[in-house]
Amino acid sequence: MKTTISKVALATSLALALSATSNAVTVYKTDDSNLDIIGRMKINLNNNDADDDRRLSGTARLGVRGKTKVNDAFGVFAQVFYDLKAQETKANEDVIKIREAWVGADFHEFGKITLGRYRDAFYQTTSITDLFIDWGDQGVTYWGVSKNDYGGRRDGQIKYDVNVNGFSLSASYQFKQANKYINYNVGATVGYEYELPNDAPIGIYAGYNHYDGLKSEEDSGYHANGLYYGADKNEAAVGLYYGSFGVPGFYAAAVYNYGKLEYTYKTHGVEAALSYTTPDAGWTFSAVYQYAHNSDDKLTKNDLSVLNSAWTGEIIYNLTSNFQIYTDLEYRHEAVFRDESEKLATLGLIYNF
Repeated sequence: MKTTISKVALATSLALALSATSNAVTVYKTDDSNLDIIGRMKINLNNNDADDDRRLSGTARLGVRGKTKVNDAFGVFAQVFYDLKAQETKANEDVIKIREAWVGADFHEFGKITLGRYRDAFYQTTSITDLFIDWGDQGVTYWGVSKNDYGGRRDGQIKYDVNVNGFSLSASYQFKQANKYINYNVGATVGYEYELPNDAPIGIYAGYNHYDGLKSEEDSGYHANGLYYGADKNEAAVGLYYGSFGVPGFYAAAVYNYGKLEYTYKTHGVEAALSYTTPDAGWTFSAVYQYAHNSDDKLTKNDLSVLNSAWTGEIIYNLTSNFQIYTDLEYRHEAVFRDESEKLATLGLIYNF
């Protein structure tokens, strides 16, 4: 059995959070083309730290994806995926937001090219510890390491992915995006995976990202809220993993991340994850520890320590392939100028289609 790194990345970062895609409703299918509707509905019962506005909250996602074979060496594909509010919102909140939208070309063993809105190539390194349905992103890797929120899903990207004999390469370029104060972004991840005699994969990733800040905006510069809009940013990460998340057996992964925001801010972050899925794949038990230490040039020398840490646990029960019951528990600790902590808890139901 041959397992590529791209399969492991998909399992770790998307298997549960976007599990709707594995239960798609096919509305059109031929030998050369197919069109699917994908989505999910999620309801959560929360404690106050998880959501102090709503004890019972809901979210939904809905999308369409398709692919067409052009010939034996070439095919095309596309997808659009929306986040939808599942309850009344304040007037200034978006009811519908585009989560991801892309078109691309698949050259099979020569790789694929994707254009549109999605997560960049660097995310492939940090995705191996991005396990949880609701939490697990407290400013340690990728999602929050920059106060400017340069990470996450962004528009105007082009990405190339290829896997050959266990070696993988993912490289992305983002064009100017003024609302994120980005002139351009370039990033890459390289990796290697080896399959052990027990069919479990073991692998390593290394990634790098550079954001060229858009400094021509009128409101760029340092602000009292701690942001330096338009600053350049560099980040690097390395990750190790064993197993496949969501597949029966153990899964373990760890990521180290370093980020530096020009003039202002640098971060060292570590995440470690351990998960076990029962032999019948009915239950998955997961735990992640996160730690980040930040140095901020705008603070005084006596106040350089900005610490974030979190313990997160999750239990998922797969009632059917479409329906999951789960609980997330998280303890967050933050120390900037004073100690603060939160204890979050939620019970969730998800139906995927």
